[in-house]
Amino acid sequence: MARSSSSSYRVAVPPRAACVYTSCYCEENVWKLCEYIRSQDRYPLEEFYAVFISNDRRMDYHVILLHVPGGEQNFIYDLDTVLPFPCPFETYSTEAFRPDDSLHPEFHRY
Repeated sequence: MARSSSSSYRVAVPPRAACVYTSCYCEENVWKLCEYIRSQDRYPLEEFYAVFISNDRRMDYHVILLHVPGGEQNFIYDLDTVLPFPCPFETYSTEAFRPDDSLHPEFHRY
């Protein structure tokens, strides 16, 4: 099991490029990550949460995997981001959920 750049955290899944990935099926991708974690039997599944992120109208969503190992830091596994994999929760929440005014002009939120 590889180590992440964050202290002594032991990564729960293979590197991003080795993970099962299907574009536009984030919930399936998280399911596959959970299957891998269960098959390796190195972490209790109770430490992992599938997190559904949606807009106010619940029309669009994204699913990520949250690992809460019981230490000081939690980690996000998101195969659809350019952020580190896994990404410390604090970094992910700051970088992934920026205000609209920080978006490049060519991008828009609807």
